[in-house]
Amino acid sequence: MTWISTERMPSPRLRGLLRLGGVALLLGLLLGSPPRAHAGDPNQQWMTIESEHFVIHYYEPLSDLARAVAAAAERSHTVLVPMFGHAPEDKTQVVITDDTDGANGFANVIPRNRIRLFATAPFSTSALNDHDNWLYLLVAHEYTHVLHLDSIGGLPRLVNKVVGKTWAPNQVQPRWVIEGIATFQESEQSAGGRIRNALFDMEMRAVTLAGEAHELDEMSNVPRSWPQGNTPYLYGSHFLKYVFDRHGSDTLRELSWTYGSMPIPYGLNRAVRDATGQTFESLYQDWREHMRDKYAHQIEAVERAGRREGRRLTFTAETNRSPRYSADGTYLVWLQSDGYDAGRMRRMPVGGHVGQAQDYARIDRLGEYDLLADGSMIVEQTTVYLDNYSFQDLYRWDRATESLERLTRGLRARNPEVSPDERWVAFVLNDASRSTVAVMPLRPFAPHRIVWEGPGRFDQVDAPTWSPDGSSLVFSAWEEGGYRDLFRVEVATGRVERLTRDRAQDISPVFSPDGAYLYYASDRSGIYNVYALELAGGHTFQVTNVAGGAILPDVSPDGRRLVYQGFGVGGYDLYEIDLEPSRWTTPTPYVDDRPDTIEVRAEDVETSPPRPYRALETMAPLSYTVELATTSFGRALSLSTGGGDVVGRHGYGLATTLDLEHGHLSAGASYSYAGLWPLLRLSAARTVSRRFGVFIDGVNTSYLLDSYSATASASMSVLRGARGSANLSLDYDLDWLRVVDDVYVSPDPNQLLPRLVDDARFAGLALRWNYSDARGYTYAVGAQEGQSMGASLRLDHPALGSDARALVLSWRWEGFRELPWAPTASLSLRVAGGLRIDARGRPGVFVLGGVPEQNLVQSIIDSSRAGTTGYLRGYARSSASGRQYHLANLEYRQELWSFEQGLSTLPVFVRRLHVAGLVDVGNAFNGGFEPRDLKLGVGGSLRLDLVFGYFVPGSVDVGYARGLTNGGIGEYWLLLTGTL
Repeated sequence: MTWISTERMPSPRLRGLLRLGGVALLLGLLLGSPPRAHAGDPNQQWMTIESEHFVIHYYEPLSDLARAVAAAAERSHTVLVPMFGHAPEDKTQVVITDDTDGANGFANVIPRNRIRLFATAPFSTSALNDHDNWLYLLVAHEYTHVLHLDSIGGLPRLVNKVVGKTWAPNQVQPRWVIEGIATFQESEQSAGGRIRNALFDMEMRAVTLAGEAHELDEMSNVPRSWPQGNTPYLYGSHFLKYVFDRHGSDTLRELSWTYGSMPIPYGLNRAVRDATGQTFESLYQDWREHMRDKYAHQIEAVERAGRREGRRLTFTAETNRSPRYSADGTYLVWLQSDGYDAGRMRRMPVGGHVGQAQDYARIDRLGEYDLLADGSMIVEQTTVYLDNYSFQDLYRWDRATESLERLTRGLRARNPEVSPDERWVAFVLNDASRSTVAVMPLRPFAPHRIVWEGPGRFDQVDAPTWSPDGSSLVFSAWEEGGYRDLFRVEVATGRVERLTRDRAQDISPVFSPDGAYLYYASDRSGIYNVYALELAGGHTFQVTNVAGGAILPDVSPDGRRLVYQGFGVGGYDLYEIDLEPSRWTTPTPYVDDRPDTIEVRAEDVETSPPRPYRALETMAPLSYTVELATTSFGRALSLSTGGGDVVGRHGYGLATTLDLEHGHLSAGASYSYAGLWPLLRLSAARTVSRRFGVFIDGVNTSYLLDSYSATASASMSVLRGARGSANLSLDYDLDWLRVVDDVYVSPDPNQLLPRLVDDARFAGLALRWNYSDARGYTYAVGAQEGQSMGASLRLDHPALGSDARALVLSWRWEGFRELPWAPTASLSLRVAGGLRIDARGRPGVFVLGGVPEQNLVQSIIDSSRAGTTGYLRGYARSSASGRQYHLANLEYRQELWSFEQGLSTLPVFVRRLHVAGLVDVGNAFNGGFEPRDLKLGVGGSLRLDLVFGYFVPGSVDVGYARGLTNGGIGEYWLLLTGTL
């Protein structure tokens, strides 16, 4: 888990809403769905407190946390504002939620400065584990985003004064700049943070010493290779620390304001040259040399002491974690994920090699686990409750039946550890920003008992392990002041003993089978290694001395072997070392070279008394968008605005478009409410458009269509399981189409013309259902397994306000299958169809043939994308129409080449080239379905995956198809599609 910002390059909200041909305003797209992770539960009692510079919203029982956040926020304001030379004009809104067991946070500045925080602290093996106050680090990171992105000057500032905050140049930067600055500041303003974190450091050390660090172009566009999404944090923070240390802290302020005042984006080198006299290219090369020197000295110390590493067991890198020996010591189980397939449990014989490994279990959304004597497991799995809360629960996986049995429900239990007699399970209990050690009988829904909780309100625990006699538990605990040490608690009496005491990170304890030693991982030397604490004498020995890192050890039942999770280039692999105490060494004394711990106390900051949350306080529109648009009449002026409360329960959008040539006005509004389980939406619009299709004396004649529409909908998630999810929605739609006298064509007044277009009113109920358990992986081309399906049924009837009866049914199914002969080879099959039963017998409801028209340049600007499938290729566009259609699309996909290259800090990045073989079968009919009338097309396409503007993906699809049945043509296309 990482703390991240949700900033992305903004895309105009109205661009493309009014299209040539008079498509009705799609007002639901103005706003999108409000944030739902913290809405939807009407039982939440939201409250608000205020400090000098912040407004903090939370729900009970998070009042203690809210006051602590206020103190951390005010401290962040005090130390960070001078860094940026900027204080926000208004109070920053902070929303706290406790709906997940992951540690994270988000920030944005458009249209208002807002921070959202999760109430869960980082666990001990996270790259966030090194902190003297985790709340302060979290708030400081996110508030850095606010100050950095809100540093707006020059023309952008003037524009924002007129239309509200819609333009923040600093957010149109590579993520390594945005996240690197924030990650740098979380360490700069505390005694912890990721730059001081040994897990974070080992990733940079591994690639630097191997000469495989990412180049600047990869760092600027987030590569798929390890560490993937953590690249901006890892590289950005270390690189910018070097820049700011070398050129002074004023560089941060100058860089932020120079770029934040640029009306033309992407001038990164010009901005940094103004601040430092160098470009990022030259600074980056200097930094890499600096890092090589730094790590060379570190490894030299390791070599002098004598390197002690285990035998390497796995070779896939990416993720091989949580190794466990079986109770009889014959095999080793671990969790593997290589980026090409689903993560799965693997098993290999002890003393064997990975070529003998077999799949052991596949459990979706799996966390930590413990093995039972019969090979079954107690596992933690993420479970969703009330469509709103994503919590960890415990399950028993039966080895014989490969089925899961639930042990807890909504308990927020993780890190299961089974007692030696298998009668009890210990685990970590998370709630309201505090974690404790608990035990319960090993049976479903048994009562639990807390056996340890720290003296501090926000103390945290992790990784409990039983003593061999089952009388006590040892665990890693974080206490206020930045200490993460080992403790032992007697389960029966609750008596506690501290086993270690220093500012090193002591994690992942495990007993030797005879109880004489406690093995654990620690970063006391600057590199994570495995240590052994002799419990009788209190002596500590260093077991490993590695160049990468060694964490999460486990000891074989005979006490002769130890397996650990080690790190190298590209991720984690497993290593096994013989336990020979004669080779252990006495570790060098721990040297505490950290700054003093930062104390942030809630009582030191004055806050207002808690009051009920008032949504209206943040509902007012804060910005407006004015654009020139193209409609069916030509040029038009559009104005839009929108808003919503800061918690995310209410949202609305307003828009109007004025035809500049004829004065026709289109307008609409939408509203959504996310405070209940179903998400409720209302929208209404009036649209005037110019239509064609009436032929008079052979002339395609235009007419005006005045459309009025209204929609009321309720949508809800009806399934959010570990494997798949399903959604259901019910809509009521009303559309009144009124034909206006033609003002463009003046026919002969002596000619009698029939009225070929009538006014119409359509009103109906639509029921829609969607399900998906399709899955894709880091290096795969699209989904590799599973399926996605959906169906919709719409009924128009006079009883619902319609002037005609109609029934429309549509459906689709997509299936995906990985193929064995290449790592990325797969098949995709999509089958879809539709049927309309209409009392008027209207033809041409469904249209097939060809690929869509697209303006490639405009699609890049609008961030709009064509689909990759759903077409009948190899036939003239719209050549088949009817009241029913049937279509099948088969694709063979495979990657040809991975490029992962760009141009330094420029905003274009080439990811990979892949190929698709295409087979399309389908047709549309007005009469009955006849299989012999189906049309067949075959073809292929090359797809080049790109990233535009650092954040926006797309794929250039170049293809050809040939229709093989009646009416078939050769069709070429060039489209910008979504990335698979």
